[in-house]
Order: sequence, then C-alpha cells, then structure tokens
Amino acid sequence: MRISVQPVRLVILVFTLGLAVMHGGCTTVQPPVYYLLEPAAQTGDRDGTGQACMIVGMRQVEVPSYLDRRQIMISTGRNELAVSEFNQWAEPLKENITRVIAQNLESLTCADVADIRPAERSKPVDYRLKVRVNRLEGSLGGQAVLDAEWLLTAAGDSRTIASRRSRFVKPVPGKDHASLVTAHSELIADLSREMARAFAALPEALSRIRPEPGE
Repeated sequence: MRISVQPVRLVILVFTLGLAVMHGGCTTVQPPVYYLLEPAAQTGDRDGTGQACMIVGMRQVEVPSYLDRRQIMISTGRNELAVSEFNQWAEPLKENITRVIAQNLESLTCADVADIRPAERSKPVDYRLKVRVNRLEGSLGGQAVLDAEWLLTAAGDSRTIASRRSRFVKPVPGKDHASLVTAHSELIADLSREMARAFAALPEALSRIRPEPGE
C-alpha cells in the first residue's frame, strides 16, 4: 500500500512559516510607554518654620474598577472608552493619585499628610481625609474630566469638617498621551487646591493659598 508524505510536508511547511512569523513579530513589538502624574509646582517651605501646623491622615484614594488597571483609558465618544495597550501607568493609578494629592497639600498648606492605611492606623492625626475619584478620563486633543468626592473629618469624634463633590475640566492641548497625562495632573492640582482652601478655614491651619475672588 502506498502512503503519501505530502500532508506531512505541508504540516512542516506551515509550522516553519509560523515560527518565522512569530520570530519576525517579536522583533517589531512596540514597547509600552509609562507615565506618572506629577504634583503641582512647589510654593515654598510650609509656614516658614519648617514645622507642620496639623497632621492629616489620608487613606488611599478610591478609583472605579475601570481605572484600576495599567493601561490608560481614552475617551473615544459619548459613553465610549478605549484601552491604550502601549501607553500605561508606571504604578497603580490610585497610589499615584494619593501621593500627588499629599504632595500638593503639603505644598499648599503647612499640614503633614500621613498614610493611615490599615498598617498605619496607630499614627496620631488631627484630621482624616478620604477621597474617591468617580471619573478621570479624556480624549486626545479634546478635554480631560475629573469627578471626585472628598470628606474631611475630625480624628477625635469623626464629625464632618468639610465635604464636597466636584467636577473639573481641562483642555488637552496635544493629540498624544503625554498631553493627556499632563491635563490629568492639572485636574488633580485643582482638586488639591479646593481641599487646601477648606484646610485654610481650620483653626490650626496656616495655609499659604489665597482665596479666590468671591470666596
């Protein structure tokens, strides 16, 4: 009985071509670009003495699950988002936002912002700050939007000192991810300035931020 070897040769040929395609693809894969949010420009040395006038305990910022990922989310239409595989956050976004807000507040006020996550609960604080981001997104060359809520309570009796839900919008000047991340940083700075103005009303506060006209 005669057995044809042609199918075997075909399988070997397909396998070889597959390896060639895989090998060629590996050499052309685009590496991801990593980004970080940045704090606002520093304004000087606290109250001039280098000492904190109050200690604010801050929990890690809460973000919605769709933002809790490495990839940067881009608005592509009304109620439409796209994942940018090759443009990613260099660290979890909630950690980045938490650190930037803390740095902004320490720059804008004479407060020390302390981490009060479960492992740090024994640290004494004067106030507690909780921040939740409901929305942080934008389109390339369009607009960036931040919707966030924050709550400041007294450490002793947990009474509410200040709370607000706010929405900020910034233009994204360039059609690139770096411009979008810069706009996100500016939005976080706006949110930080809003909280700093509330800090300025506290008895212990020596805020360096000036109230805006009409406030």
